[in-house]
Amino acid sequence: MAKKILVVDDEELIIRSLKKLLEKNGFVVFVAKRGQDALVMVEEEDFDLIIADIRMPGINGVEAIRGIYEILENRKLKKIPAIFITGYVDQKIEKEAKLLKPVAYIYKPFDIEELVGKVKEILG
Repeated sequence: MAKKILVVDDEELIIRSLKKLLEKNGFVVFVAKRGQDALVMVEEEDFDLIIADIRMPGINGVEAIRGIYEILENRKLKKIPAIFITGYVDQKIEKEAKLLKPVAYIYKPFDIEELVGKVKEILG
């Protein structure tokens, strides 16, 4: 069964690129363009990995992952591994993100093939 990945990002280029390459590599990709949408999607679907941009309007990626982990904890489900991607370097937010113990923290611009390689490594 194909692994399911939730991409949470508001940048259309990143979404299209990740979706295309991840699907080409056999993953099923779901997209949330806002953190709020990701919270709803996690209630409806089981994911194997989340790739979240940190800087987004409304609920940022860190808040979205924190909220997702609270939902999973309340439902007594295991944490979904998360990869944070960001072009935004803010010490406070970076510290908050790292407290959530992401499996990777990747700075933009990044090589999309390298990210896909990282995903394959994480999901086996």
